[in-house]
Amino acid sequence: MYLQQGRISERNLLLEALDDLGEDNFKRFKNKLRAAPLEERYKAISWLQLEKGDPVDVSNLLISHYGERYGVEVTVQVLGDINQRDLAERLSRAGKEQARERTGGSHYEHFVSQHREQLIQQVMAVDGILDSLCGSVLDLEQIQSIRAERSSMEKMRKLYELVPKWDNDCKDRLYQALKEKHRPLVEELEGI
Repeated sequence: MYLQQGRISERNLLLEALDDLGEDNFKRFKNKLRAAPLEERYKAISWLQLEKGDPVDVSNLLISHYGERYGVEVTVQVLGDINQRDLAERLSRAGKEQARERTGGSHYEHFVSQHREQLIQQVMAVDGILDSLCGSVLDLEQIQSIRAERSSMEKMRKLYELVPKWDNDCKDRLYQALKEKHRPLVEELEGI
């Protein structure tokens, strides 16, 4: 059982999760999947592709449409929507374990911390990111202080002065803002 073993690809994790559903729940899964809320960049998989697909076909569609990591996220969400929470939790844990192994073992370093240097050098739309973080992570005084810097690199350095004080929730919000404003860069750094 992949969901309980070590290093297995996201493709195999998805396939096993879909296999574990059984016929009736798999039909419910496909029905919910076609209407699942997705990040702006992604489009739903067409019903024509899903309707007759078996678990292998659907896991391949998830990966080809959304990539391995986001495919796992979408699957976890849909499993929860069809009341398969135990399976969703197992898949989520296995997916997180995959991410931990990719970052070098049991020590987990958040994406925001792991890619500090590259993000400082390459992020250009800093103001849009600051807008996304306003109120939930940064207060107006912090935002004004960061915006006072001249270049994007200086703004990112100033933002990163605050990061060591943040918990993972704040880092997750920065990560989401980066994904919204600089998706190609984030995907490149993630190796997608």
